[in-house]
Parts: sequence; C-alpha cells; structure tokens
Amino acid sequence: MNIGSMKPLQSILFLFAFVSTGFAAKPNFVVIFTDDQGYQDLGCFGSPQIKTPSIDRMAEEGLRLTSFYVGAPVCSASRATLLTGRHMSRHGVGGAFFPERGGMASEELTIAEVLRDQGYANACYGKWHLGDVDGMLPEDQGFDEYFGIPYSNDMYIGPTQPFDEDAVFTNGYDLAKAKADQGKVLELRKRGAKFRDYKETGLKDLVPVFEGKKIVEYPARQGTLTERYFDRALSFIEKNKDEPFFVYLAPAMPHVPLFASADFAKKSERGPYGDVLEEIDFHVGRLLDYLEKGGLAENTLVIYTSDNGPWLVYGDKGGSALPLRNGKHSNYEGGVRVPTVMWWPGRIKPNSESDAMLSTLDFLATFTSLAGGELPEGHVHDGFDFTSHIENTDTEFARDEFIYHYSKQCIPYGIRKGDWKYLRKGGKRFDLSSELYNLAEDISEKHNLLEQYPEKVAELESLIEEYARTL
Repeated sequence: MNIGSMKPLQSILFLFAFVSTGFAAKPNFVVIFTDDQGYQDLGCFGSPQIKTPSIDRMAEEGLRLTSFYVGAPVCSASRATLLTGRHMSRHGVGGAFFPERGGMASEELTIAEVLRDQGYANACYGKWHLGDVDGMLPEDQGFDEYFGIPYSNDMYIGPTQPFDEDAVFTNGYDLAKAKADQGKVLELRKRGAKFRDYKETGLKDLVPVFEGKKIVEYPARQGTLTERYFDRALSFIEKNKDEPFFVYLAPAMPHVPLFASADFAKKSERGPYGDVLEEIDFHVGRLLDYLEKGGLAENTLVIYTSDNGPWLVYGDKGGSALPLRNGKHSNYEGGVRVPTVMWWPGRIKPNSESDAMLSTLDFLATFTSLAGGELPEGHVHDGFDFTSHIENTDTEFARDEFIYHYSKQCIPYGIRKGDWKYLRKGGKRFDLSSELYNLAEDISEKHNLLEQYPEKVAELESLIEEYARTL
C-alpha cells in the first residue's frame, strides 16, 4: 500500500493502526528453559500422565518442533550455547560448574548484550550456572536484573559468596550459621573433597538465592521458587511493557531434588516429577494470559524448551525421553533432542509442526535479526535466523547438519547430516566404539549400521574434520 497516495486523515489513521498493533515495534522475547526435562514430558509430546494444558495450548496456537537440539547434554555447556549461539568447542564451557569453581568467559557475547545495544530491557530469573562470582553473573553479561539460584539446586553455598544486608534466613538459620556453612565448604575444598562428601556433611541441596550479586535468601525455599520466578517475570514485563524486553526464565525444575508448592504437591499422576512440571505449566498459562490481556502477545515470541534430556539414574524422579534413547549426559537423541514449542500469535500459524533441525544455537541470530541489530564484524557463531521457517514451515531451514559435543575438552563428538547420525565414540562419555544410525528409520537408535555403510561413516567423519578446521 502506498501511504503517499492516501488522503491526510487516512494516512494518520493508517499509521496509528500500524503502530498500535505492534508491527512497527521491536518484538519481545521470552525463553522458558527448564532443567532436565525429557522429550516425552509434555502432553503435546505424548506424556501419558503429565498434564500440561498451557504448553499444549502453545502448540495448538503455535509451533511444535520435533527435532530441536540443545548444544550439550549437560547444564552449563547447554546454557552457554543458548546465550552465545556458539558450539561448546568455541565458547569453551564443558560440563557443569560447581560453586565458585569457574564460569563462562566474560568476553563471550550474549543475547542480552546484543539486545541491550538495541534498546532492550533484559532480565534473568532462575538457574544461571555460568559462574557465581562477581564478573560472571547475569548482570555482568547484559542482564538488568537477576533473581535465582546461580547453579544447580542440588549443590551448596559458595565459600565466599556475599550476603545482602537484608538477607532472609530460613530453616532455623541466621547469618552466623550460614557463614559456618561457608566455612565447612572451604574446609572440604582444602581437603579435596568429592561432591558426595557435601551430602554426608549435610551441605548438599542447601543453596542460596541471589538478587543481583548477593545472597538474599539461605537456604532457598525451593518449593516457592517456580511461582516467584514467574511473578518476577510478570512484574518485569509490566514495568517494561512500553519498551522491548527479553526475559530468560530458567526454573530449577524438574532437576532433582524436586520441590512443588503446596498447591501442586502430590497432585500429578506422575508423582513428584509430574507435580513440578504441572506447576510450571500453570504459570506458563499465567504468562500467556497476561501477554494477551495486555496487548503484548502479537509482538512477543515465547519459546518453551529444556536444557538437556532427563536424568534417568533417578528413576521415577527423572523424566522420559521416549521414543528417544537415553537422556542427560549422553549424545543419544534423548540427551540433546528436547521438547520445544514456540508461540507468537499472528506470526506463527496455529497447529504448525516442524521436524527441521532448529537449535538453541539459533536464538542469538534470530533475536538479533528481529531486533534490527547486527552481530559485531568478525564474530563467529553457529546459529541461523529461523524467522522465516517458524512463520512458514514449508520454507526450507538453513541447517541440514548438527554437530554433537560432550566432553570437558569441548571437542566434536559426532554429527547428524540429514537422517544420518554418526558418533565417533558412542553416545556416552566412556564409550569407545563408533556408531551410525538412520534416524528416519530408527529414531530410538537401536540398530548400529556402522559396518553396513562404511562410505557413509567416511563422509560424516570428513564433515566433522571440516568443522574442526574452523575452530
């Protein structure tokens, strides 16, 4: 439509409508990143017992992604990949960080830093797990606000973490007792203690809640955190609704230990694991309703996904990746292919579905493009802008291969090219034998075709080497 050909009044009314609908505004982004959730553990992904009507609604009104990948089958590495758009062989984060034991390099460029330069307000609520000391926390990496446990909820207090002067103490604690715990941690460190030793001394699972860079609650009241994270997210959006915003919402659940509030405990057919997911789902519903009632829905992309697959060693307290093989700590599909739903009314067609290889690697490129920004010249990243694909899944997506990583050395572990998947040393950390699968015919990775297709192995091995030369 040529605005210049309109009459003056028509032009004014058109421009008012154009701006008021949000099409002229930079879009908002909300990423909900759960912890250790299995591929099957949503109603819309086939869970027989876990009820998730709000996330199912996201799928019905938006897009369900069935071949969505995270960057690693373990916490810290996966989170670094999401925020930087880079494989772990580039950002260098391998495994999971323990309290005051390292973090992601501050030189890494995050989504929040890029969006901040485009005028975005950014907030992080929940699990960070990329460093818990000054210089490595969310507010050092482009976020305006942070509230949450800075690492996994089964860990312990850091030995030198500072307390806010108004810190709240629970479970009979006071400042002196909390500092005594820090002293115990320091002594265990000096003795070279293992993680199991923290359990024996009663320190394990007693974790702090941070506001910004200081402890504001210890030990964390974990059963209330899911609600508080979503409350903080809604409050932040309300405060910043007239400017573009990015909210990174990372609940501690369903990572063990499992904590549900009184309203959800012992309610799910799936036991405590189901309780915590059904509580998250309830608050996802609150978020969607808020965005719709506030007129923000059509200008906000909401993504729901998980950091890696389920922690299967915990039995019924862990999740299910069926029909995929294995879970957390493995590069079988159950470890790195996760349930993912995207919701953006007016931009994503209802009941859409895609089996394209989208990934958390793509968030940086996509959000930057949609915000009208550009990455710094020379910045190497591994993601693609998926905007056109999620708006029309008939549009071919740029990625036709995915590199698997998993080791503290951050080296390439395998590759998927089309339907073919090759693992150099199997799917788990201590495997030694190579494996080849056709995922179109064998999604559960039951039939190793390595000996039948040596030419395919050679082709995929050469592609891994080609990628390695870019490092």
